[in-house]
Amino acid sequence: MAKENRFKELMDQTEMGSMKFEMVDQLAVMRRIREKPNTGQKRRGGIPAVILSTIAAATILFILIMQMPIKDQIEAGISKQATLLSQSNDPGLVAWSKKNNPQQVNKTSESNGIKVSIKEIMFDGYRMAIGYEVQSKTKFVGPVHNPKITVNGKAINASDFSDSAQSQINPYKQETHSFKGVTSYFIKEKLPKKFDVKVQFFSNQNLLSGKERGTKGRWEFSIPIDQKGEVYNVKPKVSLTKNSTKLSVHQIILAPSVTEVSVLKEDKGRGAFGGANYRLLDDKENLISAFGNSDFSGEEKNGKFILRATGKYTPTDGIPSYILVQPFSYNDAENNPNQGQITIKRITDPLPMTFPQNNKAIVVNKIEESKDKKRLKIYYKVKGDLPELRARFFHLTIGKESNSGKNLLMDQNLFENINSNESDKVAEFNTGLRNDLYLSSPNVNPVLYKEMELKIPIKKEDLIKK
Repeated sequence: MAKENRFKELMDQTEMGSMKFEMVDQLAVMRRIREKPNTGQKRRGGIPAVILSTIAAATILFILIMQMPIKDQIEAGISKQATLLSQSNDPGLVAWSKKNNPQQVNKTSESNGIKVSIKEIMFDGYRMAIGYEVQSKTKFVGPVHNPKITVNGKAINASDFSDSAQSQINPYKQETHSFKGVTSYFIKEKLPKKFDVKVQFFSNQNLLSGKERGTKGRWEFSIPIDQKGEVYNVKPKVSLTKNSTKLSVHQIILAPSVTEVSVLKEDKGRGAFGGANYRLLDDKENLISAFGNSDFSGEEKNGKFILRATGKYTPTDGIPSYILVQPFSYNDAENNPNQGQITIKRITDPLPMTFPQNNKAIVVNKIEESKDKKRLKIYYKVKGDLPELRARFFHLTIGKESNSGKNLLMDQNLFENINSNESDKVAEFNTGLRNDLYLSSPNVNPVLYKEMELKIPIKKEDLIKK
């Protein structure tokens, strides 16, 4: 049971908002819709279920983002500077920053002993992102929260607020009086090409503080915005039915900084596959990698379980002729007799170190400490398919137990490792060699459901400018 609990902890920490949605999970969701209380369930084989944080029976768009018309509008000769957006842990903003520079703002607002400065801002027609800095002489500070946005004096439909403050810019290591972060919003309505945005923050959170979790205040900014980039819609009518499961795609939106994909899955009885996770490939078999949290909602209607999933992905490079949408599960429990087992090895154990994953494995071949003894690189190979999924569960901790993630060290290359389907990977940590460091990986068995793969044609004549 202890191993199962540790396995759940590892899965919860690394799935990044994705969800393993087996039939028992579907039943739990439907029960929650009808009865409201959160009733936890366990999936087949004893793997704890990851239950949705929010359930809503609403229509979800299927969105996909491309880049070619955007590239045509951007001058190739623009010099690229190091910005907060380019240093965030958001792959979409990093991709956008490779082709664009954000607007420089440099405005400061002070409230309750804390200064918040907006350094830069971008808006690509669908997404707005803000790079900011928080400073205080007397208080510990962290990311800003509770944002409110108005455009030309009117409230707008802005949702899917995401915070990239816990990034390469400012990993949470200790109490600090200065903090840099990135926050972003998805704008669900059409805005003018140029407008004035009013941004208000109402709290600043210090994640390492004890009793006092943060400081309330009011930090307010008025900023003129110029849209950089274009957004396009395409509405494919594509679906696939196998046994009692129907999978369909409803809409694609193409924007410079994010790819969003929404899929509708309808099951009657036992579904053709478990899960509500989707992997994307372009027409050159390049991985269009997922990031951030996915949004899920569900309902029971006429004897069917209807599950809607919207995921965020990196922007594509140009307009692919088609997109492959591949359903997958992080762990095929029925075909993994050793699921739940965790392999733990001390960092000083002999090489190579092998971490089994069903009949596949992660193999560590080399461990390298920097000359100043402050950084550690771990070279490893994922032996098996879906290497970007398997790499999510590979961890370095101080001590054998993960202690709810408090002593889990952050891989500075995790961003690249889970956004690439290459097998050879390098993990890098802000620590030197220590006797109390341990590597660990659970025995997982990610699986693709190829028979339910959807091929979505992308035709230029079908693009609708948003």
